Amino acid sequence: MLKIPYGQSDFKKVILDGYFYQDRTSFIRDLEALPTFLYYLRPRRFGKSLFVSMLEHYYGLEYQPQFGDIFGQLDIGKNPTPLANIYMVLSFEFSRIQTSTPEKTFDGFLKNVREGVSVFLKKYDTFFSNEMRDSILSNTEPNEVLKALFLQYALTRKEQNLPKIYLLIDEYDHFANELISFNFKYFEKSVTENGFVRKFYETIKTATGSSIVDRLFITGVSPITLDSMTSGFNIGSNISLRPAFHSMMGFEEHEVRGILEGIDVKKEEITPVLNDLRDWYDGYLFHIRAASHVYNPDMVLYFAEQFQAEGRYPDNLLDPNIASDYSKIRNLFKIQQREHDNINALRILTDTGEITAELTHQFSLQKDFSRDDLVSLLFYMGFLTIRSEELGSHVFTFPNYVISKLYADYFISVIKEEAGLPIDNNDLNFAIRELAKWGNPQLLYDKVTEVIKVLSTRDTKDFNEMSLKAIFVSLLHQQKFYYVHSEFEAERQYVDVFLETIRGYAVKFEVAFELKYVKKGEIVNVEKELDKAEIQLMNYMVTKKFTGRPNLKAFVVLVHGTELHARPMRLDVE
Repeated sequence: MLKIPYGQSDFKKVILDGYFYQDRTSFIRDLEALPTFLYYLRPRRFGKSLFVSMLEHYYGLEYQPQFGDIFGQLDIGKNPTPLANIYMVLSFEFSRIQTSTPEKTFDGFLKNVREGVSVFLKKYDTFFSNEMRDSILSNTEPNEVLKALFLQYALTRKEQNLPKIYLLIDEYDHFANELISFNFKYFEKSVTENGFVRKFYETIKTATGSSIVDRLFITGVSPITLDSMTSGFNIGSNISLRPAFHSMMGFEEHEVRGILEGIDVKKEEITPVLNDLRDWYDGYLFHIRAASHVYNPDMVLYFAEQFQAEGRYPDNLLDPNIASDYSKIRNLFKIQQREHDNINALRILTDTGEITAELTHQFSLQKDFSRDDLVSLLFYMGFLTIRSEELGSHVFTFPNYVISKLYADYFISVIKEEAGLPIDNNDLNFAIRELAKWGNPQLLYDKVTEVIKVLSTRDTKDFNEMSLKAIFVSLLHQQKFYYVHSEFEAERQYVDVFLETIRGYAVKFEVAFELKYVKKGEIVNVEKELDKAEIQLMNYMVTKKFTGRPNLKAFVVLVHGTELHARPMRLDVE
């Protein structure tokens, strides 16, 4: 039975305590073949901290006596490189910084720098006296702390022939990404001008040029912060989008299958469970030529730990920690106070599940933050992934059901705030349960109508069928027993909305909706339009995707202005 390392990021503990570890040590050789200053970007909770810890234990000279115990059974331990355990490793981690005020941001950054330097001086205390340590840490600017360390290192190296430094920085931009969204001016002041973040990285750049820092590996989520520093830090190579490093973090599908076997999922259940995990946790493609998608490792380990403990699916397939991290999606739409302008992109995503944009490889915040920039940032942060290429651009889509649900939650929050609607999730859940248990959609229609009456009145010019579908999809996402599919493919035809049962829930009916919208003031024959919609929906219902579903309900819905008209379909399978 596997020992699941959910939440563990200390590589030595994972290995020596017998936790499951999917060997990624072979990438060490690949990294050493590249330029010496690298940064690698992946979404939150994608295994970056564990990977950085692995590098620390491999290169840190203090771990040389334990090399066999730690790496002996792993790929790199069987054929180590000449650089194993020859460095003094200096590590920083910037995810634990409060950003509510400029003062707290600065103090948090300074504290983390001091902690990293303090740990370094304690690890290598045979080379540095307490007086040296106190002097270095007494500095009150982050760059001055680092500069004092490098100066003392340079002096001591001449006397004691010190090894060179391998510098590791984990989550370099975690705090900065929050600043971008709600305090853009302070972000510019601290990063793009003569601020403390820029000065910190300028100090590192100087140390690389003077042979103090020999190698550098940085992890983060997006390139915006490094791009914004331009000449302040232009020595790094971004390897994030290279196909050769696509699976350096994250799980491939055969590895997820191995985990399921290791937690004793019954043999006949492996494939159905894997199908569910593919829907929920897979789908991340960071380069169109990558060999395959990868799964979010945190999500997979969360599921494995919960399933192993109880022998069944967790009550909530969405890890609460992931939900907390990713709930900040709304902040991204607020960059440069452009949330209203970005709502159209959100509607496209919520309605069609995809959006086309040109991937931004280098951000410039001196110009307006374009839609391409927004979509690219959503991609880097794991809210979108690449589906295909199209005439020099990329088609982006939701990587998995977890992320599509978060978009719907965000859209509902926008409706609540901008439309002033008191949408009660308990009432909404009751309405959807009525549909699931009894096949009765009326309470859902009432909720949809309530939203339409506000939004279409306030935004009559832009309100259209896409807006209607976005409302349906977002409202329906506020439950946990259905997959909510928008534009569900059935033999090259697309059902507007399809509710598919999630395994483990006793749902009686699966449901399909065909939606039509006609603006107020336009003349329409309601019954004829519903007849047309019914013929269209019936064409979908006779495909293989639907004929094997014995408890299927189908409805056609026409909204004329703010009036909702609906009709159930008669299906032979009922």
